[in-house]
Amino acid sequence: MNGFKYRHLLVFACFYLFLALVTIPAFAQFKLTGTLTDEATQKPVVAANIVVQNTSKGAITNEQGNFSLLLPAGNYQITFSSVGYQPQTRQVQISQDTRLDVALLQDNKQMDELTITGKAADQNIKSIQMSKIQLDMLDIKKIPVALGESDIIKVLMLQPGVTTVGEGAGGFNVRGGRVDQNLILLEGAPLFNTSHLLGFFASVSPEAIQDVSLYKGGIPAQYGGRLSSLLTLKMRPGNPEKLMLSGGISPISTRLLLEGPILKNKLTFLVGGRIAYPNWIIRAFPGDTKKNKAFFYDFNGKLQYKVNDKNFTSLTLYRSFDNFKFPEDTLYSWQSNAASWQWNSLLSDKIAVTINAIHSEYGFNTEGLKADYGFKLSSAIQHQEIKADFSYTPNPRHKLDAGASVIQYQISPGEIKPASSESNINPQKLEKEFGVEQAAYLSEQWNLLPEVSVQMGLRYSWFNNKGAGQVNVYEENVPRSAETISDTLHFRKGQSIKTYGGWEPRLALRIGINDKTAIKLNYNRTRQYLHLISNTTAISPVDFWKVSDRYVPPQIADQVGIGFFKNLKNNTWETSIEGFYKDMQSLVEYKNGARLLLNPTIETDLLPGKGKAYGVELSVHKNTGRLTGQGSYTFSRSLVALQTPYAIEQVNNGHYFPATFDRPHNLALSGLYLLSKGWTLATNFVYTTGRPATYPDGKYILNEVPVVNYSRRNADRIPDYHRLDVSFTKDTRKTKNQEKYQLWVVSFYNLYARKNPYSIYFTNDRSLTKSYKLSVFGTIIPSLTWNFNF
Repeated sequence: MNGFKYRHLLVFACFYLFLALVTIPAFAQFKLTGTLTDEATQKPVVAANIVVQNTSKGAITNEQGNFSLLLPAGNYQITFSSVGYQPQTRQVQISQDTRLDVALLQDNKQMDELTITGKAADQNIKSIQMSKIQLDMLDIKKIPVALGESDIIKVLMLQPGVTTVGEGAGGFNVRGGRVDQNLILLEGAPLFNTSHLLGFFASVSPEAIQDVSLYKGGIPAQYGGRLSSLLTLKMRPGNPEKLMLSGGISPISTRLLLEGPILKNKLTFLVGGRIAYPNWIIRAFPGDTKKNKAFFYDFNGKLQYKVNDKNFTSLTLYRSFDNFKFPEDTLYSWQSNAASWQWNSLLSDKIAVTINAIHSEYGFNTEGLKADYGFKLSSAIQHQEIKADFSYTPNPRHKLDAGASVIQYQISPGEIKPASSESNINPQKLEKEFGVEQAAYLSEQWNLLPEVSVQMGLRYSWFNNKGAGQVNVYEENVPRSAETISDTLHFRKGQSIKTYGGWEPRLALRIGINDKTAIKLNYNRTRQYLHLISNTTAISPVDFWKVSDRYVPPQIADQVGIGFFKNLKNNTWETSIEGFYKDMQSLVEYKNGARLLLNPTIETDLLPGKGKAYGVELSVHKNTGRLTGQGSYTFSRSLVALQTPYAIEQVNNGHYFPATFDRPHNLALSGLYLLSKGWTLATNFVYTTGRPATYPDGKYILNEVPVVNYSRRNADRIPDYHRLDVSFTKDTRKTKNQEKYQLWVVSFYNLYARKNPYSIYFTNDRSLTKSYKLSVFGTIIPSLTWNFNF
């Protein structure tokens, strides 16, 4: 078996070497570098396009407005363009390394049309990456949302392949994956919870965010640790020239952000926060619901220092906090904290290095408020990481990336203690869990021909579950239970309990049919050593995390995808169709009636599972004109099955059944229409198949006690979900790049007051079983929001 593995590795290495050798250029290359700035403000122009005419070469400016190209000697016409600016074309003679700085003029006419600016015009065709979504931050503020609260996560749910189990649910599902299978990084720091108010709003305010990128497949070898997706959130660096104040006021919160230079063009700061006041809205609800109370806030901060033209360093801080109180009953609170330090260095024109030090933590607390049953329940997870990434670009057709990371986890699964001396609660504290995850990767991209690109990556991850702790040993050939414990092993602090590891290959291929059409393929294997323990429909504050151990192996997924991409009418229209298949192993499933909270033998209620997800995603984007927007349709299935040899633990006789988040049909339409100069109409329409549910199909009497009999797990479905939203936005800007502006947004969420059920409940009434629907937003929700930038 080992010989088989080594032969495959040898073949992989030889193929790698062959591709590297065939891409060595046979001609002299010279470097063209420069900076694009706004002629009026002198600020760098970010994400501008540089196109070398009559060639396949080009570049995009970085955060500092810098670009770099390698070209053979000759004369070239090079066009510089960016949304909101007049394009410029320069004649350039290359016979040695050359520098060219360009100042772009603002285009005052572009406010007469809308443009989606999240990416380069033909990036979907020219880039090797597929299954990637980028959002435009300014347009997010115009999209109609509940209570006028701009929400990155909700906008992502309008994209193909991204769903949720229901309105107001925390987390999101990507291509049949679970909510804990999404790696969400804020400046490199993982966020373990991204929801405010029990899932109604995202905990990351878009005010401070510069870039949002979601990878649904083809995840770069640089990243690992989650099965289904990667969501990267990059904060703005702060204005290097002058002090700026921005923010907004919605019916439920107030947002403020201050940014500017501490040392002009050297040291910048950005600090922002949001505070919510939802209680006045809660009081309008009927019945006892009006007695509930809620509160949340979040904070973002960033310092960035330009050491010199080749070295930058930054420090990012983040915090969010929530509490939700049921009167005279229970108080829930949860909080996230994250910090990320980063050093970026250009060692040469071809070599770049990034070093990160990261800390992230999440915890929840639940307090019982009744005197004789008062308690304090808590759980937490800590993540500490050091990573280094290396990039080498020897020529325009060849790029190499490599790096390594070390992560240390510490989890407090749960602790309960009495709130006072009057409480009857007995204290209990579960042992902490410890783990170390290490990884190294190598990835190379080659542009073999102008029409053909290939990217090959290889990542190896290794995990060590460590002590101190104790591990139960169970009798063989019987289901695990507290009664079948045969021994208990004790491990000292730092002692290895169980290790796992394995290769995670990545592969991507792009074949250009012409300059407006491309076919792409990708494959990736991912491993996940952390598990969210929850048997609720959506994320709840009492869910907790667990490391892989002796009885809970890491989850493994293999995903393959293929896509066809075509642009029309000078990139005004982007169309695509993508198909995917994902196989998942070692999923965490639960026994019927599993006890998860404060269970010292949690492994007795967990079962191994497997899953498969497949689907087709169709997407159409219109990027320019008075009308912009997108439409998408996704057909997908997500199925799971238990892998247990014991009949008593089986569900659906061991056959596949729909996952809780399996929603086969998903349709999303969104658009922005420029009514007149400064006025924009935005609409969303969404339709999804109802999520699976398990309904009772009968009832019988046993010893004079009524017993409900249920159908097969997830064999039923709640009614389908659909909703229409509309908003009107007044934009005071005269040009696209005007720094000072105001946005007034009037929105109507759920315009036709659809009572979309979140859950179906059943009760007994005089020997009859009755069903009841719970709707989160069962009526139209109007709102007025003011956004500003001064």
